[in-house]
Amino acid sequence: MFEEPEWAEAAPAASSHSPQVRLEDESVDVAVFCLSLMGTNIRDFLEEANQVLKPGAVLKVAEVSSRFEDVRTFLGAVTNLGFKVVSKDLSISHFLFDFEKTGPPPVGPKAQLSGLKLQPCLYKRR
Repeated sequence: MFEEPEWAEAAPAASSHSPQVRLEDESVDVAVFCLSLMGTNIRDFLEEANQVLKPGAVLKVAEVSSRFEDVRTFLGAVTNLGFKVVSKDLSISHFLFDFEKTGPPPVGPKAQLSGLKLQPCLYKRR
């Protein structure tokens, strides 16, 4: 039977919002979301990235193209969260975006941002 190692028992339970795993504000040069914007709280993920990224730092996003209803709306929403589009590649089955942090989000936390709800992934049967 599997036994938990001693260090696992002593470690605090961590979640993505746990203060024990919190990064310092403006301490990160690059953040990458690769097929990871699966939650319904995408805005929270992007706001957290903005908070921990240094000014001018890079946010890279790679997602399956079928998840986007309207890429332009998505890019506009990310821009409203304190990023500018540096590059985008829409030529393959996965969209690749590079953003640069421009500052804190210019919209308040209660502002509605359309474009941050992505569709479920569509997988081809092989």
